[in-house]
Amino acid sequence: MRHGTDTSRSSRRVVAAIAATAAVLVAAVAPAAAQEDPPTPVPINPIPITPACPDTSGGGASIDQLGGAVLGTCWGNTPGAGPDRTVSSALVWEWYGCDQWRPYATGSMVTSVVPHGELLISDIVARGLDPTVTYQWHTIECTHVQQGAGLDGSDIIEVWNWGFLVIGTTPPVDPTVLRDAAAARIDPEPPSPASSPMWGEVPAVVHLPTWLWLTDGWDPIEEQEARGFVNVVVQARPVETVWVMGDGATVTCSGGPGVEWAPALDDSETYCSHTFTSSASGLQGTATLHWTFRWWLNGNDMGDFGSFTRVTALSFDVAEIQVLETGN
Repeated sequence: MRHGTDTSRSSRRVVAAIAATAAVLVAAVAPAAAQEDPPTPVPINPIPITPACPDTSGGGASIDQLGGAVLGTCWGNTPGAGPDRTVSSALVWEWYGCDQWRPYATGSMVTSVVPHGELLISDIVARGLDPTVTYQWHTIECTHVQQGAGLDGSDIIEVWNWGFLVIGTTPPVDPTVLRDAAAARIDPEPPSPASSPMWGEVPAVVHLPTWLWLTDGWDPIEEQEARGFVNVVVQARPVETVWVMGDGATVTCSGGPGVEWAPALDDSETYCSHTFTSSASGLQGTATLHWTFRWWLNGNDMGDFGSFTRVTALSFDVAEIQVLETGN
């Protein structure tokens, strides 16, 4: 997991990685024996921790070459990008772990950060890192300057290469951002309601059930969004249709689109119908299809997170059939 810029110094020191070479004395006037070899870092586990700043790819920061100058900006906490923060060479010295061998001094710098390929998802998972971030292994070169520390007042300069360090190369992403992006692309058409007798064409009949159904399928709609090793699938599923019949009645039908009427079917075979009790003309109603969202994060069911509706307007005419009684 990416650490914020308020990460403790002790935590940042855990950036010590798998292996490190001994420091190489580049220029020194004092006898070699007067200089201690840099202590061997003691990694924990050993698992490198991703520094929060600077990011050498997309975060706007750069390698320190100016001994104290402001380098740029870096990302904040995860998930999601936090506020930008400026970084200085002293902070870079700590974040890259050079201070594990020598404390920062004016003129010291991280002289190179060399990438060696991206981490696989197995590496990311094993190290407990944020799977929304792309990471690379790097080797680091540190140059430490002790100004005027030589016996003749000259500078003592040490350069050393060390270890493999994991550095994030993309900003972290909140998975809900991916989820919402996928959900925004789901935009089904309004429902296509049907009835028997067919609304708008043939009047319904008083005291006889009017069957109601949708001619649309009842299939879920899916969209997918991915970033790095994070994959989000969003599914919209129809849940129920609410029919407003125009005579003050509301019929809610769930579990399917309804049963299409056929001459051979009995009225008991539909679970979605309405019986008008009086004749009328031009009753205004609606068929509202309710949808719900569900999402999966890397195959893990994350549950429901929202809903939406689509509406189609209806108009019913209702006729009354007169019964003529005749004698024998």
